Amino acid sequence: MRGEPRAHYPIGDKPARQRTIAKSLWFTLPGTYAVIALAYAALPPLPGVGEATARLVLALRWLPVALLPYAAVCLVILMQRFFEGAHNPLRGEESEGLAIHCRVMHNTLEQLVWFVLCLLALATWLDAGQARLIPIVCVAFAVARLVYWWGYLRQGTLGRAPGVQMTFAINVGMLGAVVVRLVGGAAV
Repeated sequence: MRGEPRAHYPIGDKPARQRTIAKSLWFTLPGTYAVIALAYAALPPLPGVGEATARLVLALRWLPVALLPYAAVCLVILMQRFFEGAHNPLRGEESEGLAIHCRVMHNTLEQLVWFVLCLLALATWLDAGQARLIPIVCVAFAVARLVYWWGYLRQGTLGRAPGVQMTFAINVGMLGAVVVRLVGGAAV
């Protein structure tokens, strides 16, 4: 496990930190959308999803894939707390690694709530041909959260940037689609 202070991640220099975070923006945002678009083009339409209820069922069946990074970090925390003897989180006995895992767990839960609410809303508006987006975004979300976790462990707080950017590309995109549908009168 590498610690936070690294030569190429300046801690006290705000513009340098901003430049470091911005370095990955140019490929994570368009890259996330490009991968989703390529997967959408490659995956044939799914059968049996013509009704909104069928798309909701599809979403509910794929949501555990999006949940996998959260479940994984919870299990890692459970094991690490046991082996470190840091059973009481209020005592502050966690190692740096355990503290990172706890922060990843908390942030992943927050992003997962956003993702789930948007996915379920979108599932009711997608047509049968668009329903293939459901498994695609569930897998993309899981990958984004794993990138976030890996980056945090590898390079500290600034290492999270690509995973944060990928997650936000997915969540903001889905929220935008929901808002467009609501404003467009499709909420009826």
